[in-house]
Amino acid sequence: MNIDLQATLREYRRKKNVTQEQLADHLGISAQAVSKWERGEGLPDISLLPAIALYFGVTIDDLLNVGQARIDETVKAWQTESHRLKNAGENEKNLALWEAAYAEMPTDCRVMAGLMNAINRRAHHPCPPEEAERIIALGERILDESKDTELREDAIQRLCYTYDSIGDRENALRYAKMGGSMYTTRDDLVSSVLDGEEGVKATQEYLVALIQLATLAIGRMSTQGEYSREERIRLNEAIIGFWLHLFSDGNVGFYAHDISYRYTIIAIQYAELKNADGALAALENCARYAVRAVEANQDVKPYTALLVDRLSTNPGASTKNYKGNACNNRLTGLGWKGYDFIREDVRFRQIEETLRAHAEKLS
Repeated sequence: MNIDLQATLREYRRKKNVTQEQLADHLGISAQAVSKWERGEGLPDISLLPAIALYFGVTIDDLLNVGQARIDETVKAWQTESHRLKNAGENEKNLALWEAAYAEMPTDCRVMAGLMNAINRRAHHPCPPEEAERIIALGERILDESKDTELREDAIQRLCYTYDSIGDRENALRYAKMGGSMYTTRDDLVSSVLDGEEGVKATQEYLVALIQLATLAIGRMSTQGEYSREERIRLNEAIIGFWLHLFSDGNVGFYAHDISYRYTIIAIQYAELKNADGALAALENCARYAVRAVEANQDVKPYTALLVDRLSTNPGASTKNYKGNACNNRLTGLGWKGYDFIREDVRFRQIEETLRAHAEKLS
């Protein structure tokens, strides 16, 4: 733990409007000693700490900046463990972690945000009323009490989605309108300011984010409107096309999971149409990209297409709402009754075998 006395001592002295000489006189030491402390060239003798703390009307922990440091370290440890649990799909354990953290630190906005998102990850759509009520209460407290931009943005998004989930469109729109314009996003502004390789990397990260937003928008459109099954197939093929244009050499890395998911939706549409060839072809692609997603989640690997060649996969950054890997998830999806008319087909059985061969063994 770092003891940052020089910053806190200088801050408290200036707030009290006293000079180094005045503090030194009070302590019976030289002004040069105080000056050294504030330059970070040494620390006061331990016997002087109570007198310095009393002089400024603070605790010794506040003076040494270790009170807040301990809190920050504890919250960071919770966040690290939470990410590990989310990466493993352990949503119940993640919720238990943040419930315990909130019981210990109910006024820390970072803890509120952790609990809010843990409740949300476990909730289903539509969100159960009692869980929606807790999410809303936590989100509104964060907006009332926090000045941290990222915490506030996360709370606004979660409040918007939660109110929408329970059918309260008025409040959902109220929070939606609190969001910033896509033309003034943090990512856009940062990428426009940075130069050279640093700027190229930031711009590529922003480009990937824009493509992801575009694909989410198309997916949302396909569920909002009255589209035929054939049209839904075309919309999801367009989403896949976006990713394959961005990763033009086929090295899609982490985004193999998204492509696999879109082929799942296409397969479902074909199955509803009783189009066996279409459903099987989509499921074969679904399995192929699920295997790629598993492989991409094993190591950090660079992307190689021109538009993303400054970026790399980051397996540790992903989280999920299920246990196992992408192949486990797709295997579960194959249990859908809509596939019964092709379940005995040799191609369907091969898809199951491929997924099973790359699925994680679950306890």
